[in-house]
Amino acid sequence: MRKLHYIIILIICLSGCKHENTNTQCIYFDFTRHMKDIHTMDLIKDYKLIPLETRDSVIIGKIDKAILYRDRIYIATFHREQAVYIFNLQGKFLHKINKIGRRPEEYLQLSDIFIDQNNQTLNLLSRIDAKLLTYDINNLNIIKSSPLPKAFYKMISLKDHYLGHSGNYTQNKNEPYNLWYMDSDFKIMNKAMAIDSLWESKMTNIRPLSIYKDTIYYITPTDFNIYRYDGKEVTISHTVNFGKCQLPSEQISYDEYKKFCLSPDYITAIRIFQETPNYYLYWIVESGQDRLCIHDKNNQESTICELAPYSGKYFISFGDIIDITQDHIITSIEASEMSEYLKGYNEYVNFEKDYPEQIQRMRKELPDIKENDNPCIVIYSL
Repeated sequence: MRKLHYIIILIICLSGCKHENTNTQCIYFDFTRHMKDIHTMDLIKDYKLIPLETRDSVIIGKIDKAILYRDRIYIATFHREQAVYIFNLQGKFLHKINKIGRRPEEYLQLSDIFIDQNNQTLNLLSRIDAKLLTYDINNLNIIKSSPLPKAFYKMISLKDHYLGHSGNYTQNKNEPYNLWYMDSDFKIMNKAMAIDSLWESKMTNIRPLSIYKDTIYYITPTDFNIYRYDGKEVTISHTVNFGKCQLPSEQISYDEYKKFCLSPDYITAIRIFQETPNYYLYWIVESGQDRLCIHDKNNQESTICELAPYSGKYFISFGDIIDITQDHIITSIEASEMSEYLKGYNEYVNFEKDYPEQIQRMRKELPDIKENDNPCIVIYSL
């Protein structure tokens, strides 16, 4: 019976990974098998907990993006605050950029930030007014404000080039594309990935673009292919199948997607894809819970991981994922949750009873975190 079970799973995997290109690798995740604790995997090498300093002028709501670069962490909020906060790695507040307006050195809608390591700049992307504000990474003085050819949703910097993503928004019906490859002066060199009209202005991916070394990856909200883009053509790196949680059709409309989201039986999107030296990582939501699907490139094994609490030096939850890069997983933990850990208990769990050493160490080494303080950032080194 066990052999028959695995034969059936293999048939499902093969049938679910059909594609025009029969040579495309299909990576399969079996959701009938027991999940592993992420801390039992050889993925996370180290971690750092950063309580972000709280001031009257520095009250951070939902964190939309966090960038770790050298001895600083850059925190961005894209909705109500629309600001960038810079802290050192001890959580001390250093600087804030909050320039909403219509002047040349202001932005109307902050939609992304990124660091250009070649030019040593911090860049703020404003979508509505299609501009990029460039700051010196060292003194954080503004260098220039550059008009962009499109109202981009996200951008990444490459060596002497940039790649913009339209966020499924078609500005010109004659050019309905998502990917725009530009030179250092933001002149369009190429475009790719036509926008599906059934997904106009709709997104499900947290980060549609990722970089590993010199490779650009792209994920769409309409399928589970991992695309590779070299600035000239798009190819499929591989495709992913989530077994019993796989959507019944390879491509769906946004209305179909909303219906499937009402059921806990399906995985409806890959929120982030990231390649690392040893793994492919896929952040997905299954049955209302964040999961990290891990594919080992060396032994070709695929594992589904629960984002279990960390109980090494301290006791903390894994945190809410903000971003995954080739070097780090960055998460946030609300101050109210940290306050309960430091207190040692809540109405459901006695943390101090189960983790006495960790709780005592936290009380000695961490500041007194109040319920309304800024969140803590956790950096997991890969």
